[in-house]
Amino acid sequence: MKKYLILILVSFLFWSCAEDVNKEINTDLTQEAAQFFQFTEAIGESSYLGNIPFVDYSRITSAELPGCPSITISPNSRIIELIYGTSSECIQQNISPRTGKIVLDFTLSNTTLPTWSLTYENYSVDGIQIEGVRHFTGLSLNENQETFENLTVELNKSLSFTINGTFSYSTSRSSLKPFALSTRGKMEGRNPAGRNFSLVITEAKEQLFQCYREGWTLPQSGKESWIVSRGNSSDLEYKVNFQGTEDCNSMVVSTMPDGRTLQLNP
Repeated sequence: MKKYLILILVSFLFWSCAEDVNKEINTDLTQEAAQFFQFTEAIGESSYLGNIPFVDYSRITSAELPGCPSITISPNSRIIELIYGTSSECIQQNISPRTGKIVLDFTLSNTTLPTWSLTYENYSVDGIQIEGVRHFTGLSLNENQETFENLTVELNKSLSFTINGTFSYSTSRSSLKPFALSTRGKMEGRNPAGRNFSLVITEAKEQLFQCYREGWTLPQSGKESWIVSRGNSSDLEYKVNFQGTEDCNSMVVSTMPDGRTLQLNP
C-alpha cells in the first residue's frame, strides 16, 4: 500500500512540475509584447499634460490637446480639469476615443519648490483605463521630475498592470516656445500574468509638441527595455525602438527574447 501511495505522490509532483514548465514554455511572447506596448503607450500619452505649466493652460485651446477635452481653469485654486467625451467635433490627424476626466492640481506650483499632481478620474483612452495620481516636481524652467505609486493600467478584458515609477523630463525650446519633451526613467510592478517586471528607458524618448497637437502621443525617437521575471528561470527582455515618421505615426519595433523582431506600430 505504501508503494502505491508513494507512486501516486511522485506522479502528482511530476504532473505539477510539468504543468509549471508548460506554462513557461507556452507563454505567448507576441501577446505579452502587445500588452506591454499598450501599457507603455497609455502611460506616455498623458505625460505631456503633466509637463505643461499652469500659465500655459490659459493660452491653450481644446483643439491643441489630444482628444480635444474641455478645459476648466480655477484661477484661485490653480486647479485645471480636462473633461473628455464632451466635444462633438475634434479635428485632429489621430483620433483616439477618450472618456472621463484628468485633474491637474497646481496649488503648490508657485512655491520655492514647485510641485503639482495629475489625477485620473474614470479616465480611459482607447478602452484602456488608468487610475491613480502622478506627482511632479519642478527642478528648473525646462526640467521636471515625476514619481508615482500603485498606478493602475487596465487593458481590455480586465488585464491590469500595477506600477511604481520615477521619470525625469526635459523640455526643448526654440525662441522660448517648447517643441519637444524628452523622457528618462524607470517603472516596475506586476503585469497581467502576475509576474514582476521593470520598464527602463535606455535611450531618452523624445516626443514632439507639434505631433501632440495633432493627437499623436508616441515618441518620435528613443529606446526602452521591458524585463519580465520568470520566477526561478532567467528573466526575459524585450528591447524596443521608437522611430519617427513623416506623419508623426511612429514605428515601434520590438526585439523579442527569442531573437525575433516584431513591429508593434503602425
